[in-house]
Amino acid sequence: MVRKKLLASAAALAVLTAVPLVEASAAPRAEVFFDDFSGTELDRSKWTVEVTGENFGTVNQEQQAYVDSPETIYVEHDPATGAENGALALHPRYKPGTQAPDGQTYDFISGRVKTQDKVEFTYGSYSARLKLPEGATGSGLWPAWWSLGANIDDGKPWPDCGEIDVMEHVGEPWTSSAIHGPEYHGDTPFTQRQEFAGGDPADWHVYRADWAPDGIAFFVDDVETYRISRQEIESRGWTWAYDDPQFLILNFALGGGYPNGVNGVTEPYFGLPQSTVDRVATGEVRYLVDWVRVEQ
Repeated sequence: MVRKKLLASAAALAVLTAVPLVEASAAPRAEVFFDDFSGTELDRSKWTVEVTGENFGTVNQEQQAYVDSPETIYVEHDPATGAENGALALHPRYKPGTQAPDGQTYDFISGRVKTQDKVEFTYGSYSARLKLPEGATGSGLWPAWWSLGANIDDGKPWPDCGEIDVMEHVGEPWTSSAIHGPEYHGDTPFTQRQEFAGGDPADWHVYRADWAPDGIAFFVDDVETYRISRQEIESRGWTWAYDDPQFLILNFALGGGYPNGVNGVTEPYFGLPQSTVDRVATGEVRYLVDWVRVEQ
């Protein structure tokens, strides 16, 4: 995604212990943060809602405005979803002419939540059980699960702050993982697609990143899909940007640079074809999050 504290208690942030990547992947860990969305609404002691034009500015030529609304962000308790307790739903809507607080106009609204200033951590393993939109083939849909350097607003703007994309999906039959840093961002060379040969990307899957001082490994359903080492980055003379706290982000974008780079669509919206606009307009498209966990 572009772009742009771990709660040990309600009043204190936990800092995770630095351990080598190989050991971090194999050693037992303790859970230090968990949210299974079992309440009636989003737990705002853990999550902050982003609002376009208020505490968020549009990036990547995305086509939606993020809003704080029960239309776009809510907890779903229908057992038919397959969630273990409740599930966070990020549900984009077609709302032509929506005006954001900054006066800009959008035809779509959607949801984006983050843990900045609430749940931040350095190193560890973080995972989420996610369900992509039904069919998972709506070209230009862009749900994501990722983390961003907490110093983004404190002297290290993106991409210097570092970004770790655990899962991105652009409506194709695959997901991807990536990292972005000072010399490698946007079209980063450090990215890998996860294919679902014989499986369905729209089923529930657990997406995880194991982050250590010497590298980051990505997993889908406990199967390693990609690994990047600090040495590989620094051997190019580039900057390893992952020794400072990061915070978590879940969002559902529509259109924009990444989808356009894959589907080449420019009409009726950048990165978003009419067939997907029609799906969003019916209200059938949503992104579900069963739980989010951080371990050290």
